[in-house]
Amino acid sequence: MKGYVLKLNKIAIMVLALVIVIFAKYNYVYADATTAGQQMRNQVIFLADIADENNLDGFITRGEFARMVVKTSPYKDTISDIADSAAFSDVAITDPYASYIKIAAKYGYMVSYLGGLFKPNDFVTMRDVARACLALLGYENSDFAGNQTFGRILKFNELELNKNINKNQLEFLTKTDCINAIYNTLRENKKGSNEIYGTIFKLTLDSSKELNANEMIRTTLTGPIIAKRKHSVNEYLPFDFTAGNYFLNGFASTYNQLVDELNTYGYLVLYLNEPTNTVYAYRNGVSKDSTVFVTRGYVENIYYDQSNNLTPNAVEIDESRYTFGNAEVKFAFSFAGSIKIGDEVIIIVESISTSGSDDVVASSGNITSAFLYTDTIHIN
Repeated sequence: MKGYVLKLNKIAIMVLALVIVIFAKYNYVYADATTAGQQMRNQVIFLADIADENNLDGFITRGEFARMVVKTSPYKDTISDIADSAAFSDVAITDPYASYIKIAAKYGYMVSYLGGLFKPNDFVTMRDVARACLALLGYENSDFAGNQTFGRILKFNELELNKNINKNQLEFLTKTDCINAIYNTLRENKKGSNEIYGTIFKLTLDSSKELNANEMIRTTLTGPIIAKRKHSVNEYLPFDFTAGNYFLNGFASTYNQLVDELNTYGYLVLYLNEPTNTVYAYRNGVSKDSTVFVTRGYVENIYYDQSNNLTPNAVEIDESRYTFGNAEVKFAFSFAGSIKIGDEVIIIVESISTSGSDDVVASSGNITSAFLYTDTIHIN
């Protein structure tokens, strides 16, 4: 059996961006038609605990947005959900967003109205969001001469913080719009720096200039887990499957599709994120522009150093040669380990180079996890 190779982005979701540029007066805006791209942006924000997945298409209030902004700020880990005082006469101390409103106003992320009112139940506008995002990046009033509002909107657009938001400066924004604005802010450089703001969450940019959530995902996911045909997908989930969010090979999916794939291919590699009830599933197949692969195949040869015939340095699986990414996997393929020539295995591989068509066989790479397919022994 040839082992088909699945490219992953270290459990991160693959981005497929189709961007349409629309120009409006004082505001050029972008619209992204791809569901997968929006799903990826949502997951970054959910994993960072900046917002939840409820009511994504609904308008959000200034109070709700104050929470999003503060959860993106340097004060994200010091704020309490319970306020000790109210900063505005129209914000009760019992308001669930009172503490966030106080911080957002204190540090200039948001401003009040005449008469000292915050209007926490009014819907947030693009103008509000532009001010907040630029403030997060370090921009101040002195950076905008003349008409401050107009100057901020121009800078907001210049930095493409409005990407995937089809609104003008006075329109109300949905939660999805605000998620996109925060996402765009996270991938933008801080004022006067070559460092993106997303480093506050240990985020980096990938080759497509999108956020690479590897570090964030690595600390929030459980896995890899091998799901086998004889078991139900539901058996592996720590939450009600009807409440789950599902991805297959980096694309938005459904629970029923995962069940069908498990029955067809005999296995799935699962990663679970309990806070967002999200399941990332992978199986044999190919997806482009990523650096991590999953494949299933038979061990044909195990290679050793001439100077040390007890320590393997490479393994051949279905005519593809791999090295080892850590000591645990190297031991698993050694004389004393559990994996032998002839065994059927599932491997997770990083830093692969490939050639040929989409149904490529990896020509190099480091195995970071290995499973015996028959017994589903997890090595790493």
